[in-house]
Amino acid sequence: MRLMLVTVLEMEGYRVAAAANALEGLAELRAQRYDLVLTDYAMPGGTGTWMLQEAARGQALDHTPALIVTAHPELVRPSTRFTVVGKPIDLDRFLEQVRRILKMSERGTPAPVPRHAPAKIELVLYVSAASPASMQAQSNMERVLAAFDRAEVAYSVCDLQQNPETADHDRVVFTPTLVKRHPTPRLWIIGDLRDGDIVADLLRTSGVPPLT
Repeated sequence: MRLMLVTVLEMEGYRVAAAANALEGLAELRAQRYDLVLTDYAMPGGTGTWMLQEAARGQALDHTPALIVTAHPELVRPSTRFTVVGKPIDLDRFLEQVRRILKMSERGTPAPVPRHAPAKIELVLYVSAASPASMQAQSNMERVLAAFDRAEVAYSVCDLQQNPETADHDRVVFTPTLVKRHPTPRLWIIGDLRDGDIVADLLRTSGVPPLT
């Protein structure tokens, strides 16, 4: 999957640096600046959110946007946790997502939508009404959020078709997509969020306390 995405992005004219695991990725982020970070969540050596958090802690990311792909497998080999056969990605829509994020990066990060109450993290889940994956993502989000202090989380659900201007503001093409608007760096997570650890990681690293 990594080699395929590198090839596709290079064919579109982008310069791409690839890393095989989280530690290599972190070293790359510390060595030079990138316009966009594309990462899987489950990688050897650490998760994608861990890699991004470590890079941000050392100011290696600055305000560089990041995109996490969580295309979960239909089949998992029982011999190992991470050897999987992934679902296919719609490359046309994926490339459109990349283009939109990079355009936003060129203009600078837009001001966040005002919140009614202070929160340590702002999350927006973009869904499509008729999509089973969107319904699954909503259910998975509620399950994870139930274990944390919701008073510290600004969370909303947005229908992509009914709110095209908001979706354009957040540069969203896919559904379901979870957008972390605050704190920086901005982050897009594509997928049904079946693995709740990715959202839990975001909440913890943003300082949202779990319920005891």
